[in-house]
Amino acid sequence: MALRAGGARISTWWGLAVVAVLLAGCGAAPEYTYVTNSSAQTYVKVPRTWQPIDNKALEGAFGLDPAFSAADQGFWIAGYDADAAPSAAHLLGIDAAVPAVLVAVKDNPASTQGQFSLDKMRDLFFPVSPMGRQQAAADPTSSALSDFSLFTDDVLTPGKGVHGVHVVYRYSFAGGPPQMLDQTVYVNDDASKLYMFLVRCSTECYMQRQKEISTVVSSFTVREK
Repeated sequence: MALRAGGARISTWWGLAVVAVLLAGCGAAPEYTYVTNSSAQTYVKVPRTWQPIDNKALEGAFGLDPAFSAADQGFWIAGYDADAAPSAAHLLGIDAAVPAVLVAVKDNPASTQGQFSLDKMRDLFFPVSPMGRQQAAADPTSSALSDFSLFTDDVLTPGKGVHGVHVVYRYSFAGGPPQMLDQTVYVNDDASKLYMFLVRCSTECYMQRQKEISTVVSSFTVREK
């Protein structure tokens, strides 16, 4: 089964491979970079001009222990940035003037597998649910977040192995310009795997590059075995 945000079907992997071969045969430069985790059957495409974010910097920004590989910690993580100087700070810092993307897969230990409610998936990166925002408001360390608005909140129930949420929301970070965050999170049926996707940029960027961003978001795909 092939799934994407919103639960719509996409072309088969075989079809994608055929297209790639035809393009190569014609000598055309590829329009997209295809970012895949074959073992977790997770896929997204980003414009070819977007550059990879350094993996070590990305892992550090998301709190992974540098003494161990991401794989040893049950993570696969990748980031891409439309900025000429790709940086993990464009995913977690004050401002991303152009789109930055994170895609990740996490193995969940048995002790946490019962904890992934829809609200926990909404709040995976930043507080989005009413309860999450209420808790953040009472936490002095979250005072840097302001100007919240929620634009999209879709429950994804494609069935046959995964379910999740797609949320689009706005925050300002530490008084910086408002930022749009487009987030899709899936878990499989026993919550042993978490599939994460986030694209972020300023509100102005999000409006100006809506078509490009929508293409990237709609390509995020999980194939359950």
